[in-house]
Formats: sequence, structure tokens, C-alpha cells
Amino acid sequence: MLREIHIKNFAIIDNLDLELKSGMTVITGETGAGKSIVIDALDIALGDRADSKMIRHGCDKCEITLVFDVSHIEQAKAWLTHQEFFMEENECCIRRVTSKEGRSRSYINGSVVTLQQLKELGELLVHVHGQHEHHALLKREQQRLLLDQYMKEPGALQEVGSLYHEWKALQQEIEFLEQHTGQEEAKTTLLKYQVEELRQFHLTDNEFETLHKEHEQLANGETILKTCEHALHLLDESPEGSVQSLLHHVMAQLHQCKVSCFQPLDTLLNNALIEVTEAISQLKQIHHSVDINHERLHWIDTRLSQLYDMARKHKVKPQELYEHQKTLEKTLEALLHADEKRLAAQKKQQAVFVEYEKAALLLSQKRQQAATTLSECVDAHLSTLGMPHGHFEIAFSKHSTPTPVGMDVIDFMVRTNPGQPLQLLHKIASGGELSRMSLAIQVITAQSQTTPTLVFDEVDVGIGGGTAEIVGQLLKSLGQHAQILCITHLPQVAAQGHEHLKIHKADFENGTVSTLSWLSHEERIQELARMLGGIKITPQTLAHAEEMLTHSLEFAALSADS
Repeated sequence: MLREIHIKNFAIIDNLDLELKSGMTVITGETGAGKSIVIDALDIALGDRADSKMIRHGCDKCEITLVFDVSHIEQAKAWLTHQEFFMEENECCIRRVTSKEGRSRSYINGSVVTLQQLKELGELLVHVHGQHEHHALLKREQQRLLLDQYMKEPGALQEVGSLYHEWKALQQEIEFLEQHTGQEEAKTTLLKYQVEELRQFHLTDNEFETLHKEHEQLANGETILKTCEHALHLLDESPEGSVQSLLHHVMAQLHQCKVSCFQPLDTLLNNALIEVTEAISQLKQIHHSVDINHERLHWIDTRLSQLYDMARKHKVKPQELYEHQKTLEKTLEALLHADEKRLAAQKKQQAVFVEYEKAALLLSQKRQQAATTLSECVDAHLSTLGMPHGHFEIAFSKHSTPTPVGMDVIDFMVRTNPGQPLQLLHKIASGGELSRMSLAIQVITAQSQTTPTLVFDEVDVGIGGGTAEIVGQLLKSLGQHAQILCITHLPQVAAQGHEHLKIHKADFENGTVSTLSWLSHEERIQELARMLGGIKITPQTLAHAEEMLTHSLEFAALSADS
């Protein structure tokens, strides 16, 4: 669960340190106080796009830190272990820092991470149900995602996805081979000529570089010999006194003198003598290795000239000729055997498609089983949400081609009044009906999610009266199994919270600041009375607020007993 939130210099929040509790926590406050800013900060900390405009005015950076207790979140612990992030006492700390220049750094347990890593972990820890989620629910892809989450069959989905990608890769190979099969015969003829020409040239790997180096040695052979001989003469053979003999003479003179100040020089001169001796040895080796072969030099000149001519003809560099030949050979091979390879790929693709169809059919059966259960649960909730004649179904049709998520086309279908036909969800005219339908689906699918913290950001928009109280009770029941954070503007929902946070906004000379505080029982009554309406809070309003809170506690006791 989410244990702590620390926010610094984010929007109108100056410095917020909040320790959260289990169960359902409601967050309320006046319009514009910044209720949704906390959710925005939560989203950014878990990998959403960070914008420097969200940094508090006059500050250089903002910082958001979330601390989670992952002791009972096996998927998150496995992910952290696999990524080699150290955990102390099953604690996971996520931190996001954004500068006013727009740079953002993310950390998990002190280690710098990518945004992708942050999102992967965030999906295992928190799920946010936004106030506009009912609009997303109108999209087919979102409907399929919700059904698959409710179904809880990741293995079946992975099997279909794996077979699809194998089928798709084979399809791309077949298309490539078909393109080559349709090439003009003239291209094949030209390639055959070019390959044969290069093969007759008998190219070898690194031939140009090797010949160029040998040519340099042969062309400069006489110069190398004369230079070696002159150097050897001075170092070792000069009758006037070679360097080597002079060094021996100097060392002998110093030894005869036997003065302590000459002792360091003995070492230096001895090292110099060793270096000179080594140089003489290497010069002799070079001298002996030089072979002034004029015939070889002429052959290399001719070969290099041919290589340059062939390279110009093929529009490549001389040193690239060998690899160019190999590339042409591969292209020719592909052209000559494209039909054979295409038929083999098609045969393999057909076999993979048979396996894909089996896996997709199994996935579809599991989806239809889950769809039946989900429909029954939504219908039951619609009745309690003031839609006694509402009916929800999930319709299935087929894609014409394979997809990574199977062959099913998922459509959420709804009937709001008796005698009406089922219609697509987006055909519902009433915004209130759509909100209640969306809320029922969100609450039910949330029960099947493994994420321990669920956030509901004003999902009760368009709902009021007794229906709002039932919504609050649904969320409160959900709070028995998960940590619920619920931002609401409805007193009926706020009264159902196990805990209550209020966000306050205060204006100062240097700006506006929002803060959050826990409410006591008496403070909750005052806040519920404010939410019930009216400029002036009357004793009747306070009594109504207290009655709502008492009724909520009674409901909680009954739920616990059941």
C-alpha cells in the first residue's frame, strides 16, 4: 500500500508530508483548493509526463516522493528483485525531481531509472480511475482491456501475442520474398555477370590493405636499407667510435674514478646501453627483412591499379570490394531461391496460424465466460445505482485478420429502459446514465485488480441523492480489500470514508498555498455540513451531516459482521 506522500514545490503545494492509512480515505475541499493536484503529483511520480509549468512559482525544481509497503505485493517484489533494486524492510521509495529547465530525474530506492521502468513499477502499485474515465470507456480498446483485466488470464493473452508476432514475422518475410520473386529478369542477369566478374578477380578479404602496405615497403626498400645501414654504422660499426663503444668507454672511466656522486650515472648509462643494444637488434632485423624485388613490386602496382578500376566500376572504395562481392552474392542467392524460400515460409506460417487460431479460440472462450459474470455483476450494481431496468451485455464479433490480442472485437452493449434494444455504450444519451454505468464497471473490475492502491478521482460526477450514498458504500466495501483514495465533491460519498482528508487553500503575500489535514469526527461533521450546501451552516445542516456519518459507521459495522 501507499504509506507516505511527500510533495515539495508542486503547483500550489509548498511542502506536504502525508502518512496514509489503509481502507477508504476520502479527500474533499472547496472548488479550486487543489484536490486533483495530489492526484496529478501521484501520476507524475509514477511515470506521467512532467511539465516544468507545474513547478511552484519562484522555485527552481519540484520533488515528489512516494513510499510503498510492498510486503504483500508479490508482483512488485518480484519486479524489484529482477531489476536488482535493493529493498529495506519491504519498502519501496519512488522519487521524481523536475527542474524549471524541463529536465526530469527519476529514482527507485535511490537508483536512477528510466521513465519506462517507473511506469512498469507504477502499474503494479497504483491504478487511477479518473473523472473522465467514462469517456475512455467508450473506446473499444479500453473495453477489451477492462474485460481482460477482469478475466485475469495473462497466460492466455501472452500465448496469443507470442504466436501473433511469430506469424507476423513470417508474413513480412513472405512479402519480402514476393518482392524479389517479381524482380525483372534483367536484374538477375546483371547480378550474375557482376558476381562472376568479381569471382574471376579472385578477391580476398583485406587484400587491398595488405598489398598497399607491401607496396609501401617495396617502393621504399632502398631508402629503408640505406637508413638502416647508416644508423647501424653510427650506433655499432663506426671506426671513429660508435655510440655503443663510446658508452662502454664512458662507463669504464666513471668506474675507475670510484666517486660516489657518479653512482647514479652508472644506472642511467647502463639503461642507455641496453636501449641502444635493443635498437641495434631491431635495425638489423628490419635490414634483413627488406627484399628489393622489382618483379613483385611491378605485380603489386598492376594489381592495385586493377583494384582501383574495379572499385570505380562498382562505385565502391577499393577496400570495400570484397564485402561488395559477398553482398551481391547474397542478393543473387535470394533472387534465385526466392520461390523456394517463400513456399517454405508460407507453409510454416500456415502451421503457426493453426496454433494461433487454437490459442485465440481458447482466449475467446475465457473472455466470454468472464463477460457473462461481469454482465451479471454490472446489472446487479445498476439496480442499486438507480437504474432498475438497466441491462448490460458484452457483444463479441471477429476481426478479419489476426491481432496481438486475439480475434475478438469487444463491444459493451446497454439497455437503459424496458422494451428498448441493446445499443452500443456510446449511444447512451444521458450523461448521468453513462456515469453510473462507468462507475459500476470500474468498481467491479477494480475488485479483480491486483494493484493494492486504487485512486478514484471524482468518478461520481453526474450522480446525486441516494445513488451517491450507494456509490460511497460500494467504494467503502472495496476498501476492505484494497487501499482506496477517493476525491469527491459529494457529502454522501465523503461520509462513507474510513478516514477523511481535507485540502485547504490559503492566500499569502508571496502566493497561494494548499495543505492537507486529517479530520476528527467533529471536523468531519463540519466538512460534510459545508458540502451539503448553503452559505450559512444551520443546526439542521449539522444534524443532517452527523446523521450521515453515523449511518456510515453503522453500515461499516454491518459490512464487517457479514
